[in-house]
Amino acid sequence: MRVRLVHWLLLGVLAVCAHSDVNAETLVNTDTLRLTFDSEGNLRSAFACFPACQGENVRIQQFSDDSAIRFEPAGKGRWIPFQNRTDTHVELTFRQEPGAALTWRVPLRGYRVELEQSGIRTMSIRSGESFRPREAAGFGNWLEQSRYVALQSGTVSQIGFDDTDTTQVEADQWVGYRNRYWTLMAAPPAGVIARLRTAEDNSDALIDIDMSNGAWTFYLGPIEPTALSHASPDLQKLLYAGLWFWLRWICFAMFHFLAGIHAFIPSWGLAVMAMSLGVNILMTPLSRIAQRFQDQVNDTEARLAPELQRIKKNYKGEEQSAKILALYKTERVHPLYSLKSLVGVAVVIPVFIGAFDMLAENIHLLNTGFLWISDLSRPDDLFNLPFTLPFFGSELNALPFLMTGLSVVASALHNPLALTTELRKKQVRNMLLLATAFFVLFYTFPAGMVLYWTTNNLISVIKSLWARR
Repeated sequence: MRVRLVHWLLLGVLAVCAHSDVNAETLVNTDTLRLTFDSEGNLRSAFACFPACQGENVRIQQFSDDSAIRFEPAGKGRWIPFQNRTDTHVELTFRQEPGAALTWRVPLRGYRVELEQSGIRTMSIRSGESFRPREAAGFGNWLEQSRYVALQSGTVSQIGFDDTDTTQVEADQWVGYRNRYWTLMAAPPAGVIARLRTAEDNSDALIDIDMSNGAWTFYLGPIEPTALSHASPDLQKLLYAGLWFWLRWICFAMFHFLAGIHAFIPSWGLAVMAMSLGVNILMTPLSRIAQRFQDQVNDTEARLAPELQRIKKNYKGEEQSAKILALYKTERVHPLYSLKSLVGVAVVIPVFIGAFDMLAENIHLLNTGFLWISDLSRPDDLFNLPFTLPFFGSELNALPFLMTGLSVVASALHNPLALTTELRKKQVRNMLLLATAFFVLFYTFPAGMVLYWTTNNLISVIKSLWARR
């Protein structure tokens, strides 16, 4: 009886041990990653930290709440895990008896994870609720979007989770998903077909890939130039992917300019303001050329204004047009002379786009405070309103009011000597309409972007005051 009881106890202990092995998890903690693997080698959850998991102002992103990367082996059988640690990597091997094998190599620092696998039928890559976009109002919602990304022959394709049809892409370089600041990308050993789950109201990524034996590379980390280039130079194409190549160059130039300023100014908020000042100084020669063209247009408008008013008052239709063209010919003025004033816009717009796209994707501003602003990657949110306004949301953002106020002051100080009173009023009215449009556009934008343009408006006011002096 006692022998039988001992047998039952041994069987119970073995059963508990076997159950524990099946459900065992392996935790891998490095300077930059927190990964959890189950007993079959699946990556259950993944956290990435920037710039490191220890230190001040750490940014952390969880990619999936469960089953970040899951495999379906060709056969069935018990898995046996092995672990080895070197000076540079943590190496995990999971072998199935008989059948599949998985070997993960996780770097002690960095975001490039390597995988050797065999005997695997399919792989699924998922995101979870933690990777969904942050809530944002108005145009700020444009920035807070998650989407699929495929890098094919050097070209980046971005596909929304909520597209109405399931999409297949050939993953000859990289395929994965991203949000504003973070991405999980996979590089196959050869071109494979990746099936992207897309559907209306779909909020999460699901990528199914048919496997073949070979090595894979994964990137789980920030969308930041240095981190991406260390993993693979091709991954830098994820940055500012929606822009023309020459605008991307401006964005990269802006990024390194801001990083250089921050090396001397520890506050990111002050660094953004200093960048706005630096851009104004560097663009001074071009601004002077643009101002000269604008002055020429103002002189021409002032000279033609009295006669144009007389013609418009006394003539109509084709006769009026003929008289105006005759006036242009007499005064030796091209009918499209006013387009000269667009030179200033043509100079400013590319730099404007470059600065804003760079600030929108700059992870260094994430969770970074400045003055009353708790997070430069979000609207400044001075306080919450007791109600919600359509489009504008339920937060009172102070910085757009300051930006618009400075723009109004700059408009009031704008007083070209060549213009008549009527033309000056018209120009000031147009400037005020532009300031209103910028207020609506910027109100729900991140504070870092608004701070840049607010500083630009402050510089314009100072320039106008200096000119009046």
